[in-house]
Amino acid sequence: MDRFFKSIEYIEAHLYDKISVHEIATSAHYSTYHYSRVFKALVGDTPKEYLRKRRLTLAAKRLLTDDVGILDLAIECQFESQEAFTRAFKALFDMTPAQYRKINEPFRLLYKKPVSQEDLAFLQNNLSMEPEIIEQAAMKIVGIATQYDDGDLSLPKLWSGFRPYRDKIPNRVGSDFFGIYENYEESEEVTRFVYICSAQVENFDDVPEGLITRELAAQTYARFTHIGPIAKLEETLRYIWGSWLPKSKYEYADKPDFELLPANFNDADPNNKIYLNIPIKPKA
Repeated sequence: MDRFFKSIEYIEAHLYDKISVHEIATSAHYSTYHYSRVFKALVGDTPKEYLRKRRLTLAAKRLLTDDVGILDLAIECQFESQEAFTRAFKALFDMTPAQYRKINEPFRLLYKKPVSQEDLAFLQNNLSMEPEIIEQAAMKIVGIATQYDDGDLSLPKLWSGFRPYRDKIPNRVGSDFFGIYENYEESEEVTRFVYICSAQVENFDDVPEGLITRELAAQTYARFTHIGPIAKLEETLRYIWGSWLPKSKYEYADKPDFELLPANFNDADPNNKIYLNIPIKPKA
């Protein structure tokens, strides 16, 4: 949590600077992917969304206190144009900057405060759930890779798209399926990642066209059991990153983490189990 809040301090110190998610993550010694996933699980916004809302909050306050033009304010807050700034402001506050300055009523807006230790205290103090610590052997997997925008991940949609392929993969090992996160690409507006829906195989012989292959090295994992639909995974992730990991004797290992879905998984069943595998290593 100390590392996480160092990144919040970094954001607050650079709200008027052009900064990337990679730079924010690096300030707290996180990998970009790990940081983005932890941030969304803990805060509810992606890092990009949070940064945009914080900038718009400061802009809203300055509209009432500073003699600054809307275009100048837009540029200072790292928007490409006054039009882009106005669109974002209206999307967040349901009025344009000019309208807000005219009514001059700050209580009408729901400002985005900096996330604080108190915001996350309930996670660290009120929950307890111990994972299984496992030694996962090296694996070969075959599946489909899909790029998605951070904050716009729909696991049910991705797994539905994998369904036509899952029974056509040769050389299968076991009957489980694996959802693996990898890679990232960052632009001005969004951060994109890749999610792989896959199955374990003995070898890469006769891989069907359109499917990709990956090899995962042997790794120690903390395996958490999530009961319920895929759409509720964020609640379990919030517990893992916000409560269990900070208090455990482990720290995150910068390796692929994955979700294991049993062969009989049915997202409509409220008693379904998904196994979240978080790569770990002993704390130094």
